[in-house]
Amino acid sequence: MTPYADPRPVGDIESCYFYHRMELPGVGVVGGQWDLRRTIEDYLAGFPFAGKRVLDVGAASGFPSFEMERRGAEVVSFDMSPDGRWDIVPLAGADLDAAVQHKRESWKALTNAYWFAHAALRSSAKVCYGDIYRLPEALGDFDVAFLGSVLLHLQNPFEALRSAARRTRDALIVTEPAYPASGAPMEFVPTRLGPSDTWWRLSQGCVAQMMDVLGFDIASITHSRHTLVDEKNPRAFEFFSVVGRRAA
Repeated sequence: MTPYADPRPVGDIESCYFYHRMELPGVGVVGGQWDLRRTIEDYLAGFPFAGKRVLDVGAASGFPSFEMERRGAEVVSFDMSPDGRWDIVPLAGADLDAAVQHKRESWKALTNAYWFAHAALRSSAKVCYGDIYRLPEALGDFDVAFLGSVLLHLQNPFEALRSAARRTRDALIVTEPAYPASGAPMEFVPTRLGPSDTWWRLSQGCVAQMMDVLGFDIASITHSRHTLVDEKNPRAFEFFSVVGRRAA
């Protein structure tokens, strides 16, 4: 059986949630929570994607996937299956069943946005929904795996990176928020009050060490700033990108 999802026709843009701001032919600017349009090259670590088979882990509404494809990559966009495991922080007193149901409803609007943009851009990217900790063998191998702002939302970021590394021949790219230095390589974020969808603050050194353990030499570590959309008070946040190349 194919691991890829069938394209989903989405005619109603009102049913979409665009996590990324992007410009679509015949529609104009849509979304979103993050505006990476002017800074996407830095977000993607300046990697040369032309001719590469790329796995975009945590594709959301798809802007990084479509940008890697525009740069000449053959892209597979990967995201969570709606009926799969959701890494929700089990806050004391919280209704986890309600939180899972909210995630599933959000997933539909987010993936609607992906498919709406996919059609508008005439993208050839394929899509797989599943479990990041158990990427299907049927996907085959990739030249590059890109994980953009994903690890902080996962209960076990190392296992997720390990899962992606198993399917990667050459390069792992991890882009994460660069929080002010506290001295800790990795910090547990939630308190009893939340948040429920963010587990960790990871330092660039922590990510680099994870890659080293998985057999990847660090090729580069770069920093960039990206805009969180707020019409009254847009804010730029610093991110780091670690590129690891599989050791010979």
